[in-house]
Amino acid sequence: MPRTIVKTRAIVLRTMRMGETSRLVTFYTQEHGKLKVTAKGARKPKSKFGAALDLMTEVQAVCYVKETRDLQTLTECALLVPPPDLAQSLERLSFGSAACELVDRLTIEGEPNIRLYQCLTGVLYGLAEVDQNQVEPLFWYYQLRVAEALGYRPELRHCISCGNEFIGPWLWFSAALGGGVCVACGQGNGVRMARQSLNFLAGLQSLKTYRKDALPQAPPRRGEIRAALRGFLEYHGGERSRLRSLEFLDSLSRTEPAATV
Repeated sequence: MPRTIVKTRAIVLRTMRMGETSRLVTFYTQEHGKLKVTAKGARKPKSKFGAALDLMTEVQAVCYVKETRDLQTLTECALLVPPPDLAQSLERLSFGSAACELVDRLTIEGEPNIRLYQCLTGVLYGLAEVDQNQVEPLFWYYQLRVAEALGYRPELRHCISCGNEFIGPWLWFSAALGGGVCVACGQGNGVRMARQSLNFLAGLQSLKTYRKDALPQAPPRRGEIRAALRGFLEYHGGERSRLRSLEFLDSLSRTEPAATV
């Protein structure tokens, strides 16, 4: 079978050393979904690829693709725009890494999803421009958009079981059922969380596109929001959706006060 030349926009998700001079690069592309390529000579001091293979950069990639192969060959790669400046803080850099890691873990090769590509580019550049207290809410917004792009949007406005609006200060969030569950239907089905926290997520979900001026600041009860979103994605994506980048952030974060019931 002849090789096809593919030219596409792509985000660098991951790179690994390959042999003495090359790299194995995982892209998420605009037109072809996830694509793994060999970048021959990428580790040489005067490599033609330069900084174009740095993580989280958006590039124009040219590859030789053969359907019978799992690993394709990268021939050209050039930066499309300056990479997002996430070195402002360790938190921004870690959430940017987690954004790429999530796409890498939840997708398989050869299945394009333009909405997912747009979500990823949006969050990477958004993380570079939002205020510090908006960084984690932007990542939560991204997690909700990824879930929607992959076909499992959570229900956050009404009880997923009975359809009623939520009342009272507490409710349940069930990854298995697909969203919030009222106290009457819950009875331990999922994780308990404050209605205020679920309302915060519902507000993020209602944002059709990311805008800095519309993005709220982080609420007090971050822990239960983190747990709900991670649990939801891990339920649908399995163990592969556990993100090392977030585990690293957890190890650095301050211990939050326990919730009062």
